[in-house]
Amino acid sequence: MKATLSSIVSRFRDRRVVVWGDLILDQYVFTSAGRVSREAPVLVTEFEKNEYRLGGAGNVVMNLLALGAVPQPVGFVGKDPSGEILVDLLRERGIDTGSLVSVDGFQTPLKSRILSGGENTKKQQILRIDTLPPGSVAEAARRRLAEGLFSLLAAGDPLILSDYLGQTVTPAVFHAVIKRFPRLLSALDSRNHLLGFSGVTLATPNEPEIKSLFPEKKFSGDGDFSLAGAELLEKMDVHGVVLKRGHRGMLVFERGTKPVPLEIYGTSQIVDVTGAGDTVLAVLTLGLAAGASLLDSARLANIAGGIVVMHEGAYPIRSRELEDALR
Repeated sequence: MKATLSSIVSRFRDRRVVVWGDLILDQYVFTSAGRVSREAPVLVTEFEKNEYRLGGAGNVVMNLLALGAVPQPVGFVGKDPSGEILVDLLRERGIDTGSLVSVDGFQTPLKSRILSGGENTKKQQILRIDTLPPGSVAEAARRRLAEGLFSLLAAGDPLILSDYLGQTVTPAVFHAVIKRFPRLLSALDSRNHLLGFSGVTLATPNEPEIKSLFPEKKFSGDGDFSLAGAELLEKMDVHGVVLKRGHRGMLVFERGTKPVPLEIYGTSQIVDVTGAGDTVLAVLTLGLAAGASLLDSARLANIAGGIVVMHEGAYPIRSRELEDALR
């Protein structure tokens, strides 16, 4: 089994993948704990440094890159400081930004995490501030994005849909995509709009998302999740569903077979789940694109997810780490 999975990882290199989604800039503000304020019962901290990383669909891009693939991001950025930093981060890593659409009046999504701690202690997150686009994107910008997406997909590369905010990835454009490219391999992670993307190859909901889709179910045991996953498979007309269950691992659903549970890889003492879904999505897509079965792709994604949750923040999995885990 390990030899089979390792051979799949070796086929990730130089594989092109289109990533259509909400690109988010993650800001980490590191501070040192000081004292309690006299103005209010709050902690006063002293600024140390800023770090910026790619979040949302950008983290999917970073995972693909770290695995040796060639990501091609498609999305919106604002003409603002956050947008400039985000584009610079992509270009510094040699990622093509030609299919990003710069939009007047659009606010690049920014998630600012404030971390604090003593001089020789581990920094911990004490606050997160989200700065999100207040309104919708103009139709002209959406047309430009769709044109760029169609152009990239003409090469036959697989598509990842990373729908965090409901701003960039829209059902209407997706259905136009699969009408033009009916054999397209596509994998979806959508926070609140799963059912709008019927016809996608693979859907990757987590437990809260599948619970919201089936409010009539009690979800008192594993059987309820098995039934919900099987229903979702039919409702969305997808080839497969990979249900992410956190410390319980995964449930893999595929047409014509019984659901297969995968226990979490490694320890259940998770450090940080930030970005783990992005890693799972990237590895699943690369596995399928490399000709692996859905189950083997899910096994690899499960291992990758178990590795990244042992790191703080959004941590892109490297192919060497996957290969080491398979030895």
